[in-house]
Amino acid sequence: MSTSALLRLDTQLDSEDAAAVLAAAWDVLSMTTGLCDSITFDEDSDELQAMIAAQKCSEGRDRLPLPETGRPVTAPPPEPGPAGLAPYVRLLEHVSSSLTRLSAAETADEGTSRALGQVKDLASGAAAALAAVRGQ
Repeated sequence: MSTSALLRLDTQLDSEDAAAVLAAAWDVLSMTTGLCDSITFDEDSDELQAMIAAQKCSEGRDRLPLPETGRPVTAPPPEPGPAGLAPYVRLLEHVSSSLTRLSAAETADEGTSRALGQVKDLASGAAAALAAVRGQ
């Protein structure tokens, strides 16, 4: 995956179209689950934090509707060190803030707002765990 794919997801998370935001959130959580799984046993990674981040991403993704269009996004191996994970941490934080915005929208019913709040919390927790994987 190139930087342009990360930028596309980042931009899509700011969309006014709720379906586009949810699809981007699903893609980020799915991609980051795979990334965390792939780095769990890297020599410079905290295995427990990587597993926690993967679990939170997976649980969050499973609470969102499947995207109706698009293709799965995969993450390339990150660069070494904490800076290599920083773009993914930022995307997870962006998912959290975008879902906060959606849940506060006037069109969101109580059940939807509650579900989005749960996924927002999972994305935020995943971001914190992923940031700790390499000592950020």
